[in-house]
Amino acid sequence: MTELVRAAGGIVLRGEGDDRQVALVHRPRYDDWSFPKGKLVDGEDEATAAAREVLEETGLRCAIGPSVGAVTYADRHGRPKVVRYFSMTPDGGVFTPNAEVDQLRWLAIDEADRRLSYLHDRTLLRRLLAGVPTSVVYVVRHAKAGMRSRWSAPDEERPLTRRGRKQARRLIERFEGLDVTRILSSPFVRCVATVEPLAAARGLSVEPVDDFGEGASRARVTALVDSLDQGAAVLCGHGREIGLLIDHAESTGAHIQTPRAIAKGSVWVLEREGERLVSARYLPPPRG
Repeated sequence: MTELVRAAGGIVLRGEGDDRQVALVHRPRYDDWSFPKGKLVDGEDEATAAAREVLEETGLRCAIGPSVGAVTYADRHGRPKVVRYFSMTPDGGVFTPNAEVDQLRWLAIDEADRRLSYLHDRTLLRRLLAGVPTSVVYVVRHAKAGMRSRWSAPDEERPLTRRGRKQARRLIERFEGLDVTRILSSPFVRCVATVEPLAAARGLSVEPVDDFGEGASRARVTALVDSLDQGAAVLCGHGREIGLLIDHAESTGAHIQTPRAIAKGSVWVLEREGERLVSARYLPPPRG
């Protein structure tokens, strides 16, 4: 069985201009407000799952629009979860409270932004409606590469171990369902090798960048991230430099999810609005 949990949902909108409203649902089990969503079932694509889940949770039949992006986070069992959202327009139906969703509310955009329980949901809403340029950087710590003290050649040439190569291959699964436009890496062999399987699977090249190499300063690390274009980039490097980047995000007021771990093969998900870091979420390394 795969460790990755895939889900889909909808941002359901009605009205025009200042009268525009968005549908939010309340889940009593978690006491949260969010967009309707749910897990894919076997053989189901994301768009079909999104339409089905919105109908089941809200009672609304909806015309489905384009994808507005995907978010990833660790679910309550610690598994990585990827949720892709689609814009939707209601075309009939009636909400009936149920055990999973006990309330449906149509809220003005500003009110919905305040009511949503999760920052990644608010970011998606702003991306769709407010024209705020948003982007994400997935910061990967290189996979297992053995002990530095047991490697006699130059350290930048130290390769991945057998377990590290397995961790690298598992990144293909971890990023399933997520958009990736660029893959960058410290030039050290163990970092490049960590993201090479993912790059091959996506038809992308790994771009070596000295500014994320071991020993890079905080100024160089943060300048590199600030320079990335809008979109979704994967950036692979070392524990110390990733720690500097998380420290920088915290110092600028970004919301930092605990724990502050940086295990080998793990991923930090950094969300940006313009050039400002607004949040950082940690995903532990794949099991096995």
